[in-house]
Amino acid sequence: MYLLFEESGKFLAGRILSETDSSAQVELDSGKRVKVKANNTLLKFAKPAPAKLWAQAQAIAPEIELDLAWEFASEDEFGFADLARDYFSSDTDLPHQIAALLRLHESPHYFRRAGKGRFRKAPQEQVQ
Repeated sequence: MYLLFEESGKFLAGRILSETDSSAQVELDSGKRVKVKANNTLLKFAKPAPAKLWAQAQAIAPEIELDLAWEFASEDEFGFADLARDYFSSDTDLPHQIAALLRLHESPHYFRRAGKGRFRKAPQEQVQ
């Protein structure tokens, strides 16, 4: 089982070595082991391996049109997976969800961060 998490403004993923209610011990692809607090956890998944997932997501992310994604986004606070379902389809796969996360994160002009993996639309005046 793998874990996607945020640490110091970066998104990382690794294999879960052990887990409690409040944290998880995760091994990154580099071999480094980190303790991840539960509130930094974004997603748990079984497949694909993190390196393959990142490669797929990074290839998909540039295809997301920001103007269109902004139109699809909820007026309320929303999660990256919610936008991915609205933008791609209701049964969107994990690489598309992570691509949405990456695209939202790199586009503060369109989307403001509202928490771990959560965003809000920027005002229309700012987008124009």
